[in-house]
Amino acid sequence: MLLLAMLGQSAGQDMAKPFAVTQPIRLAITPDLDGKIASEEWDVLSTTDTFKSYFEWEPEKIYWAAQAPAGQDVVLSLDEKADGWLIGNDNYEFRVSFNDGQPTLSVRRLDATDPAGPRWIDANMLHEAVKMAVSKTDTGWSLEASYTPPATVAPTTGTKLGVRVDTVPAGSDIGDAYLPRSLSFVTLAFDYGQNLPTGFSWKPDFLVRRVPVEDTFKVKYGFKRDAPVEFKQIEYRPEGYAKGVMAEGTRPFPLWDKKGRCGEEYTTSLGKDASLGYRVLRATLKNADGSETVLRSSFRVAELLDFDVNLPKSLDMSSDARIVRGSVALRSNGLGRITGQFELKVPGEWTITRGKDTKFTIYHSRGVSSIPVEIIVPKDTVGVFPLTFTATIGEKVITKTLFIPVGQP
Repeated sequence: MLLLAMLGQSAGQDMAKPFAVTQPIRLAITPDLDGKIASEEWDVLSTTDTFKSYFEWEPEKIYWAAQAPAGQDVVLSLDEKADGWLIGNDNYEFRVSFNDGQPTLSVRRLDATDPAGPRWIDANMLHEAVKMAVSKTDTGWSLEASYTPPATVAPTTGTKLGVRVDTVPAGSDIGDAYLPRSLSFVTLAFDYGQNLPTGFSWKPDFLVRRVPVEDTFKVKYGFKRDAPVEFKQIEYRPEGYAKGVMAEGTRPFPLWDKKGRCGEEYTTSLGKDASLGYRVLRATLKNADGSETVLRSSFRVAELLDFDVNLPKSLDMSSDARIVRGSVALRSNGLGRITGQFELKVPGEWTITRGKDTKFTIYHSRGVSSIPVEIIVPKDTVGVFPLTFTATIGEKVITKTLFIPVGQP
């Protein structure tokens, strides 16, 4: 018992040390959760001699990964409101162990709203909200994981989060709830520029950021300089899983006009082998002095349609059953007419009185079909519950799940 107490104290003290990240701006990138960290699949979050962690996101979901030594657990500390670890009740600890080739997950929430002191409480999280995959490596093991938060705190561009990823001895006690943790605050974004010269700014103007396979992808770059800035070339290159399914190449940098502005357009078609998810297009500007300015932008290789859900993001507990009304917009990402079948699934004791199973037609390219929805939520319902939306178009099945908190603080 004394040894475990000492390990817990040491781990707690380590987590109070500053946590340095390679870059506080985190791009939207969708990894393939197979437990194997591929080239350019992940953006590095932090690194040491023995441990490397990764962190990225996409709308409504976050991802993290790590390469850990044998005999160590991986711990993600997450502050959803980025307001401090010992503030509020929005701080979560995800701990993953690796034993006998299998991962084990434990999640707990830190509640620091009581002036008498913080305490660990049940995270009250559905099993489906967290997905993970692991694999054994030469020096230990690797982890890839995702977390889909409730709709009330679904991440989007501009969201700020407090994050920290550590390794701790397997089975050790991390420490009491009152122990501080030093997190780094990151901002979720679609665009990021590195090594920008003084007086230089840029803006990507996408035709659309979501493009189905075999459709046309286009982005217009706008450049501006308020000081002498000279570039020789611009090189386009898709990263990670977008390699080989998009055009790449080098062009001369465009000429500046009298107001210090110029533009450049990148157009390509997405190959039939493009995998779905958020990908990154890299534009590298070759400076006259030999240095490089890197511009990275996230875009999505999309399904044929998206679900835009217009329902309450959370519900208060009620002693009476109540009716919840809203709608689901089926938004086409492609060209031409789409006809299919929409289906809504809710938890077992809930009832759907409208919108359970509906035929739909979207007549125009990138058009919308709106389906009214009406749900009855039973009395005294408390917890976090999944709503699953499905569209079947021929043999293609497209699904989205949202987690709705009911009666949650």
